Amino acid sequence: MVSANAGGGSSAVFGRAPAPRVTLPKKGVLLGIAWSGAQGAGNQIMAAKVELSATKAKLSQVWRPFTDSPGRRDVLQRLPEWIAETARWAEGKLVVGFDFPFSLSETHLRQLNLLRQSLRGPGALGKAIEERFLPQGVDFSEAAEVFRDQLGKERIRLTDCYRATPNSPTSQKLYRHTFFGLVALSRFGDEVNFVPWDPPVAGQASIVEVCPVHVARVLTGACSFADDPRDGVNRSNLRAVLLRTLRTASKLEFDMEVAASIVEDERADGLRAVLAAVGAGASASAGFEGVPANVPRSEGWIYSVREEPWRDG
Repeated sequence: MVSANAGGGSSAVFGRAPAPRVTLPKKGVLLGIAWSGAQGAGNQIMAAKVELSATKAKLSQVWRPFTDSPGRRDVLQRLPEWIAETARWAEGKLVVGFDFPFSLSETHLRQLNLLRQSLRGPGALGKAIEERFLPQGVDFSEAAEVFRDQLGKERIRLTDCYRATPNSPTSQKLYRHTFFGLVALSRFGDEVNFVPWDPPVAGQASIVEVCPVHVARVLTGACSFADDPRDGVNRSNLRAVLLRTLRTASKLEFDMEVAASIVEDERADGLRAVLAAVGAGASASAGFEGVPANVPRSEGWIYSVREEPWRDG
C-alpha cells in the first residue's frame, strides 16, 4: 500500500508546522533586564533595549547599566531614575520586563502575613518585606538568608506551573534575586504600572515579570542556553540559533557586533535580557491579555510570547 504522502517529489516532512511568529508593538521602547541579587549586583545586571517602529524592531543596546555604582543600595537608588529617563526618551511608550519573581506563593504570603500587601502589587509587597527583613544597618545578604529561613519549604506559584519555570521564587538559586528584586520594585511610585495588578495606562511605563527560559523554550525547544561548568557543554551555537530565531520570528534587527557579544557571553546574561525584552513586548502587543482565571491575584503572572506561536489564530 502506498502512503498518501509518498511521491510528488516533496521534501516536506508530514506534520511539520511553519516557523514561529512573534508580534511586537509598532511604537516605543522595550527594556529587558536580566536581574541579579548577588553582592555587587550592578556588575551582573544586564539590560537590552529594543527600539520599535512601524517597519522594524531594532536591538539598539545590550549593556550593564549599573557598573559605575554596583552596590545593591546604589542600584536601588538609581533604578527608578533610569527607568523614568528611559520612559521620557520613549515618550511614555515603555514596556519593561524583569526576570525575577514579582511575588511569592499564596501559601508563603499567608505564612508571612503579607497577603494583603501582595494583592496591592509588588511595590507594596516589596516595601513590607524591606520593613520586616531589612531594617537600617542590616546587610542584604544577611536579610535574604533570614527571609528564606522563615519561609522554609519551597513553594511554587501557579504561574510557575503554567510557565514551567526552572526555579521557584525561594529556591536556593533564586531567593536572593526575589528578595532584592521585590525591594527594588518598592522604590517605584505611581509613575509606573505593575501589570497585571495595574492596567496599562497610556503615557506611563508598564512593568511586567518575564521568564527568558520560557521564551527560549517556546521558540526553539531549548531548555538551557548558558554554558554550565557542571556538564562542560559550550552552548554558543545554541545562543546563535536563538538570535537567528528571534530575527526571523519577530523581525528583530541587530548589528553583528552586538550579536557576537551575546553569543560569546558564557553566562548568557545578554541573551536573557534580549529574551526578556521580547517576552515583554509580545505580551504588550497582545494587550497583556490571557491571564488564566484561576491564577491568584496575589501571585501575579509571568508574561511571555504565546504558547505554540507557529499556530494560526
